[in-house]
Amino acid sequence: MKLKSLIGAALVAGTLLSGTAMTSMVSASPEPSGWDDANDRVVGTGSDTTYNFMQRGEVLYNQANGCDTDNASPAASPATYTLGKCLTGVAQTATTTQGNWDHDVFASTYPTGSGAGITALKNSQVDYARSSRGPKSSGESALNFWAYGKDGLVMVTFGDRTPGNLTTDQIKGIYNCTITDWSSIDGQAAGTIDPVGMNASSGTKAVFDAYLGFDANSGACKKTLTGGAYPFENDVKPLLTDANISVNNGIWWMSAAEYKAFSYKRQTAQSWTVDGKAATAGTIAANTYPITRFIYHVTKKTDATAAAASAEVTGADTGAAGAVRELTEFLCKPAASHIANDYSGKTNYVELTSIYSATGFIRVPAAEQTNGICKLVPGA
Repeated sequence: MKLKSLIGAALVAGTLLSGTAMTSMVSASPEPSGWDDANDRVVGTGSDTTYNFMQRGEVLYNQANGCDTDNASPAASPATYTLGKCLTGVAQTATTTQGNWDHDVFASTYPTGSGAGITALKNSQVDYARSSRGPKSSGESALNFWAYGKDGLVMVTFGDRTPGNLTTDQIKGIYNCTITDWSSIDGQAAGTIDPVGMNASSGTKAVFDAYLGFDANSGACKKTLTGGAYPFENDVKPLLTDANISVNNGIWWMSAAEYKAFSYKRQTAQSWTVDGKAATAGTIAANTYPITRFIYHVTKKTDATAAAASAEVTGADTGAAGAVRELTEFLCKPAASHIANDYSGKTNYVELTSIYSATGFIRVPAAEQTNGICKLVPGA
């Protein structure tokens, strides 16, 4: 990522500064960048699968080092409210590689599903979107999908059903309603299979549909919750208490990362191998597990973009759009371009590594990276 050479003069006497650790001097926001010396409030929405990761990543970015701020108590009726904003027009100190120069503030709204989040971004109702699916074949040409991690989908059963192995053909048969009894699966006791569907705007459903080659919710054998709604992705709890679904005969699919990381959402679900492969970090990274996917931070192309095979993020220079550009760069920076987190002393890259571990995802493997540690997939 870009390293910004920041040059300035001595501190102005009496200026109130923040306590950020400093190594050089600057008098205004580093350019070229998406920073403009103003704090922006930036909102994202979308995927359930990536919600927890992005919440934690946003907190880390919100804490990242940046400009010295105006910390003087404001007048009762100021013409311009400046408390907490970057000092301008005076020399101030700064590190050579900033984490969040403007001290922009990011927040993820509660999950709505990848498709709903992407639609909201297209409609300019939010500033960026979370997605657990890649771009569709059309209709998303104004967007960039920044893959920052990988995941798999696991097939899960519940209750007394002992997991084994399912082949891709068997999974397709279960979901196209041609395999209807568990006795058709090696080693399984008889029982009518209850294949449960999923919220239609879910990115996890879109990935599973692509794997199957058809809509996983179609067909008379599909189960909904009582009242006709399909459950939201990854949260098993409603399935275990709904009278419309047999606990011992139901089958569903969910994020391998969420299954691994969040036992309360997983409950009694147990995962199966698929085509003889378990969903592990190794099989997902090598694409030897049959159902793998990337997870995405989605931006407008005008806000954040990059040249092919470049680690540089370019785009908007000001406002919330510029802030999105800088968060994108923060997520995609290689290790050497990150600075220390004042709250832990560890670099932001190391702290992000902890977030991957805590949420079950893996970074994009080196062979698949195109922009820093990310894989950029332009929308079509």
